[in-house]
Amino acid sequence: MSTPPERKPRILVVDDERSLREMLSIVLGREGYEVTTAEGVGSALDQIRTGPLPDLLISDLRMPDGSGVDVLRALKERSPSSVGLLLTAYASADTAVEAMRLGAVDYLTKPFDVADLKRRVARYLEVKRLNETQVAPADGRKGQGFVLAGRSRQILDVISLVARVARTDASVLITGESGTGKEWTAREIHQQSTRQPQPFVAVNCGAFTESILESELFGHMKGSFTGAVDTKKGLLESADRGTLFLDEVGETSLGMQVKLLRVLQERRFRRVGGTQELEADVRFIAATNRNLEEMVRTGAFREDFFFRINVISVRLPALRERAEDISILAEQFVKRFAERMGRPVRGIAADTMRLLMAYRWPGNVRELENVMERGVALEQSAELTAESLPPHLSQAPGGGSQAVESIPSAGFNLETHLQQIERMHLERALKQAGGVQVKAADLLGITFRQFRYLAKKYQLK
Repeated sequence: MSTPPERKPRILVVDDERSLREMLSIVLGREGYEVTTAEGVGSALDQIRTGPLPDLLISDLRMPDGSGVDVLRALKERSPSSVGLLLTAYASADTAVEAMRLGAVDYLTKPFDVADLKRRVARYLEVKRLNETQVAPADGRKGQGFVLAGRSRQILDVISLVARVARTDASVLITGESGTGKEWTAREIHQQSTRQPQPFVAVNCGAFTESILESELFGHMKGSFTGAVDTKKGLLESADRGTLFLDEVGETSLGMQVKLLRVLQERRFRRVGGTQELEADVRFIAATNRNLEEMVRTGAFREDFFFRINVISVRLPALRERAEDISILAEQFVKRFAERMGRPVRGIAADTMRLLMAYRWPGNVRELENVMERGVALEQSAELTAESLPPHLSQAPGGGSQAVESIPSAGFNLETHLQQIERMHLERALKQAGGVQVKAADLLGITFRQFRYLAKKYQLK
């Protein structure tokens, strides 16, 4: 029996500009996608209700008969895994936050670069395909978890790599600064793998001396050393047919590296004081915030062990390298903690979000999580305000209205950053002027007509 041809990814393009619809239909059709178009919100909603559901929605944000957000919301109700990409001529930080909150994976400002659009479309559809083929988590979680959430190129690449890595049984080395979510990522690899029904066992290699770590990993026989009053099963046995996560693997001694290397090579080990060979049917995932390649050069880390644990490498970017993901992560953390604590907080105030976006986050996602937990615990209103944040967020360099001190290695969206600063000063001037636009314009040294145009652009009240 012949294999049926693979279905083409479906794309729905919604825009009131006929020329744009036709152009995208031709361009994306040439890329091998099945493209349908709609001239407005009503027509798009009819297609979603009656026709095949699209994998990707590309929609103008503002149209005469409604908003692209309405189309995205309707699509998400019927197909939660579908991806939304919004187009807008009125870009602002608030637009981005709202689009992300409603499930859009990204948004582009008109006019946009067609080659960039094609790259984004291909990446988003690939991530969607990989997510749909992943193994369902045992605890019922959906999606990639908190650390693997966002729309930045860096995190989308990690999500795609994690999905591919999970299908194999190869050893994985996860690198990244402290707080970037290395253990979360290791758990996600386990959850998406065929070993998911079996245990995920984590051990912090830097928390024990070599002798204690050996006993923890391999177990020991009764009487093998002072205090060994009973035979103890080690973590390798506890992780049988599952995953063993070696956190802070860079802290292991050279002697322990030799012992772990043997397990990786032969898949067998002995308990401390034992003679019986036991099988190690486990998948190894290791993590470190240290430069293991440099440690290999200096002799502090064994080269053969490094190559054994580094079959596949996953690098987690620092939060400052994926600044466009801060708003998404912050919103998710607020929702989670509000539900857990029974607090009234339902969102984040615009001024507060700008503080979060401007801060450098040296502690990465872990620091953001802690700040959001503290904020939700202290906040009394429905929106998280700056008063509930730690003082250092607005006082530290890079906090508050400070400009970005250095450009992240991965770059950042200059246009978006400048628009955020512009909007912030407009709001402050308007507040200081008591809502009188003429006075606000004078404070900023611009004409009333200029101020009125900018206020309309950023939808200031």
